Amino acid sequence: MDLPFFGHRPGRAHRLILACLLAALLGGALCLPPLSARAEAAETDSATVTPPPAASLSRPDLEPLRTVGTATVASCLDGDTLTLTSRRTVRLAGIDTPEMKGRTGKPQYYARESRNLLREAARGQTVRLFQAGEKTQDRYGRIVADVQLHDGRSLSAFMLEQGAAYFYPHTDLTPAYQDWLRSLQARAIHERRGMWAWLLAQPFALQSYTGNKRSLRFFPADSREAQSIKPRNRIHFGTLMDAFLAGYAPARNASPWPEADAQ
Repeated sequence: MDLPFFGHRPGRAHRLILACLLAALLGGALCLPPLSARAEAAETDSATVTPPPAASLSRPDLEPLRTVGTATVASCLDGDTLTLTSRRTVRLAGIDTPEMKGRTGKPQYYARESRNLLREAARGQTVRLFQAGEKTQDRYGRIVADVQLHDGRSLSAFMLEQGAAYFYPHTDLTPAYQDWLRSLQARAIHERRGMWAWLLAQPFALQSYTGNKRSLRFFPADSREAQSIKPRNRIHFGTLMDAFLAGYAPARNASPWPEADAQ
């Protein structure tokens, strides 16, 4: 069938050219996916620009603590410290939680929730203690260990996953163990679990912070403590979340953590 071409009937040569053009156009159309599929592909491509929440690394192998082994939890003092029926006090390795008595003597934000969560999970339970680093005691005489429930769950990991604790780096802990805990914290932060939802939505979370590369602690950028850090040991964080994701923990003497009644 002859097709109109700019208002007059084309000749044989024109028809051949037009046929080739139509074949090329139709062939290209057949090679393209439907519009909806292309839109989905475009959305997928754009989504990959932002990295997904960090997945937890493989759980490191730890040696049982020779001095204690199996024990029973008597009580939980806060979200990272518990006592055994043997009257020994145990500090959960690699984490820290809001203080029940902050700098003003009042509970910090999420301190009660953190303590209650640990109490519900561990009180009265038989646990096993594993060595997470070189030292098994801190300067206060408390046992420092990875405490595991009878089903093998690590209480340090559990508290991080629930957004009830933050990663607390220390040179005595093994690197693999610290990397594992840090990855669990990153996932909780990205998913805004527990305390992270409210905390990271506050104005102070958008302020700048300065970290100390030696201690792996951070301070408000305008604080006296931040200014006293030697320049070669300083690292700048644009937001509070940046500091936590980098594996730094808030310094006790200049913590940005609010009190419980600030919520």
